[in-house]
Amino acid sequence: MKATLYAVPASHPSACVEAALVLKGVPYRRVDRITLLHKLPQRLRFGQPTVPGLILDGERIVGSREILRRLDQLVPEPPLYPGDGARLGEITEAERWGDEVLQPATRRLTYASLRHRNGALRSYLEEAHLILPTSLVMLSSGSSIALGARLNAASEENVRRDLRELPGWLDRIDGWIEGGVLGGPEPNAADLQIGSSLRLLLTLGDLRPLLDGRPAAALARRHFPDFPGEVPAGALPPDWLAEASQ
Repeated sequence: MKATLYAVPASHPSACVEAALVLKGVPYRRVDRITLLHKLPQRLRFGQPTVPGLILDGERIVGSREILRRLDQLVPEPPLYPGDGARLGEITEAERWGDEVLQPATRRLTYASLRHRNGALRSYLEEAHLILPTSLVMLSSGSSIALGARLNAASEENVRRDLRELPGWLDRIDGWIEGGVLGGPEPNAADLQIGSSLRLLLTLGDLRPLLDGRPAAALARRHFPDFPGEVPAGALPPDWLAEASQ
């Protein structure tokens, strides 16, 4: 089986898929694209502008949930969707929530943090293999972050809403861990989907104190021990951060 993963640096859904490939023992090659500039080649190759995209023995699949399902069909062990009935339903619902709610919110919070510390973008590129030197990519860091924030709806209103919601989201994740939906002996699709977003959030110095000490943070570090990037604390305005403690 031959696999090629198309990703962008520090992409949490790409990290989710990469972890699944490793778990399944599928050999793969990773191709890193420059964020935002990835959209045209992705559309030409996969028919959609997003990452991750995976070519698996010639089959083209895009999107983390779609890729994980196809991987589980082709390589059943270890299963990403174990069991049946109620527990399988809980896992797929947690995965859906992680993809549709937590993943875009994590992206907005990351862009909002980088807008106030655009030099921190370099730390997210350190392990990437791009077609351009990091120094050249950084020349347009301010404009690319601003464009990424706009394309991902990382407005002040949306980011402050995300901050208000974040403590409740973490409580929900901790509840799933306590109930055995997440955090079992073998990772499932929801572990990888949610854990990858949490791991990116842990690179944001302003938000790390909200996660540290929680089962959710332990889950993220367990499945994603290494993750590039660091935005030092002090990036987000204090009155925004106060939203997360009310």
